[in-house]
Amino acid sequence: MDILFNQILEHKEAALLPSLIEKGGLPALISGLSAVHRANLAAAIKASSKRRMFVIVPDDTTAENFANDLGSMLGEKVSTLLMRDYVFYNTEAVSRQVEQHRVQTLYLLATGAEETKITVASISALAQRTIPPEYLLNSAKCIKDGESYPPESIEEALINCGYKKTEQVEGAGQFARRGGILDFFSPHEQEPVRIEFWGDDIDSMSYFDVHTQRRTERTEQCVILPAAETLPAMTTGGIAALADELEKLSNRYITTRKSENAATLAANIRADAERLRAHVSMSDADRYMPQIYPIAFGTDYIPKDAIIFFDQATRCNERLKEYVKQLTDDIRVEQRRGQIASAPEQFYLAPEKIFKIASSFPTYMAEAFTVGRIPVSPKSLISIPAKQLPSYGGSAQTAAEDVAGYMRQNYSVTVLASDERRAKVLQEFFSDRGIDALIYRELKKIPEKGKCAILIGAVSSGFEYPELKLAVLTDSQLIRRRNKTKKAAKKLPANRQRIDSYSDLSVGDYVVHENHGIGKFAGIEKVKVDGIEKDYIKISYAGGDSLFVPATSLDLVTKYTGASEEKPVRLSKMGGSEWQKTRTRAKHAAKDMAKKLIAIYAERQRLPGYAFKEDTEWQREFEDNFEYTETDDQLKCIAEIKADMESSVPMDRLLCGDVGFGKTEVALRAAMKCVLDGKQAAILVPTTVLAQQHYQTALQRFFGFPVNISVISRFTTGSTNTQILSELSSGKCDIIVGTHRLLSN
Repeated sequence: MDILFNQILEHKEAALLPSLIEKGGLPALISGLSAVHRANLAAAIKASSKRRMFVIVPDDTTAENFANDLGSMLGEKVSTLLMRDYVFYNTEAVSRQVEQHRVQTLYLLATGAEETKITVASISALAQRTIPPEYLLNSAKCIKDGESYPPESIEEALINCGYKKTEQVEGAGQFARRGGILDFFSPHEQEPVRIEFWGDDIDSMSYFDVHTQRRTERTEQCVILPAAETLPAMTTGGIAALADELEKLSNRYITTRKSENAATLAANIRADAERLRAHVSMSDADRYMPQIYPIAFGTDYIPKDAIIFFDQATRCNERLKEYVKQLTDDIRVEQRRGQIASAPEQFYLAPEKIFKIASSFPTYMAEAFTVGRIPVSPKSLISIPAKQLPSYGGSAQTAAEDVAGYMRQNYSVTVLASDERRAKVLQEFFSDRGIDALIYRELKKIPEKGKCAILIGAVSSGFEYPELKLAVLTDSQLIRRRNKTKKAAKKLPANRQRIDSYSDLSVGDYVVHENHGIGKFAGIEKVKVDGIEKDYIKISYAGGDSLFVPATSLDLVTKYTGASEEKPVRLSKMGGSEWQKTRTRAKHAAKDMAKKLIAIYAERQRLPGYAFKEDTEWQREFEDNFEYTETDDQLKCIAEIKADMESSVPMDRLLCGDVGFGKTEVALRAAMKCVLDGKQAAILVPTTVLAQQHYQTALQRFFGFPVNISVISRFTTGSTNTQILSELSSGKCDIIVGTHRLLSN
């Protein structure tokens, strides 16, 4: 797609940009560009230069979006460097996913790998202290098939690199050994590696699937990379030397008492030194990064021959200042707790220093508007008039009207479709509205003025260059596409809400104690017991009785949510048998209901039903097109409904939820599963207005899929109804939306 996205350099001012490197016209400030235009400009400058490009953006979300657009425009892999959270406290539950991705990117940058010809980094990620390049290169170990390595030496390298020994490898940063078989998952690899030894010789080396634990394909070599950025074993002299250094640090704090919590800090440091000598893993090693490594930051990994491209340099400066302030505050808290010995400045690179480093490279800065204060003084100022096209909110008709409008204005129009199927759907849709458009896998030349082409490709949004008479639309304007994975959460008990903290309660709230029943929360009181003052939750019961529950026993108390003005709550009486009788009656009632339900469902199990097939690619694509993030309850209900549909037992399910919580989306996914298996679906709604709303929603959600949808209500005429019923009867209509008229003769 180079020819399409290089068009920005046809603009008379933009055409000067590539030559500014040789002419000494950098840094250059380019204004007037939205997010997609800024990515387009970066892609065009990269395509015209043989140098590497390092893009700096305000935050991680922008980095991922920018990288996606760059990759689509250039047809090349784009690496990302994102920010991680420092771990200043000891815990087993530490996610290293982002950190391990950082290690991989830093290693590729340090080795000058092809994958880092274009790198996008958030400015906070660049400012974070990290493992120095020489330490990273020295710790990395390349293993080649057919060579000899004592298995113990590889195991030692894995331990020194922070890998955790497990029974079975399931994630990055883990290894397992079973006799002559060694499994490990390096951040450098997409899958874990299995090495089979014959003595010290490698007999075979292959990747394997973490789910099945079966080998997938052979590999000639693999690279062991550190599983974390801060590794005590990587310090000069190793773990023993670091332990000695910490002992000295501890003694200095005891003698000088410069810290307000010097004694606590000294004791914690000495305890950590003992942990190191006992070879106990330290999840909180980030606290000692200044003692482990010489100072180094993300900026040390920028390739020497790189072009720097700032996306919104002003905003980058603001975001970095916010990050520095937040990090400083966090470290100050840990210092007061006696957890960190080093100053906050030891963990980040100041904003002015980053911009000073960047100005030593050829630098472009792209902004939406001309701004007054730029962190790097520009030598060249350029403005490129451009427009970002809005989302059509699922209205393909509006998109078609805009395409026709551009063609009448003699624009060259290109519509991007993410795949061939969608491209054909768009072509047919446009053709029905008098717009001729040919489909291209690759453009050899820009469409003629007043013509439209459909190109296989994708960027985040459409854009327009008025002076060039060029408009690019994308099917993502019709259907927002995204990747997401979420897990369903546990359902809370009816009328009961789990309390995570007493801050969740307000005085007067009804609560339920496991052993004493329903009472009213009366606040927090300090009570002295055995000379120790502790916080207690006070619960008031009928008859003026009160119960004091230790704040540490919140698991016994739940919030009662069944109260209402129409249904007043009766408080339980402490010390009596009332609450126990209530629980007993509830248990008996539950057992009686369970017996009846068992009888009903036993009868249902005997009835034959239709078992739908498992999800297809179209089902998954349809679900990926949902523009919002699903709630945990949505995902749980979707999974349960699909399981019901795939069972041969007839489904009997009631889905409840407040307005706006996503019931319609759950229903549409079930309808899609139904249609893809050759069945028809009816959506029954209570009012004509809702029928029209659901019909429009269905049209938008099913756009691009061969699904025919109709609606029946009092707004549809007799002849239209006759035609719809005929199509419904013949099977041409896949989904029918309607009011109670669906139930009439």
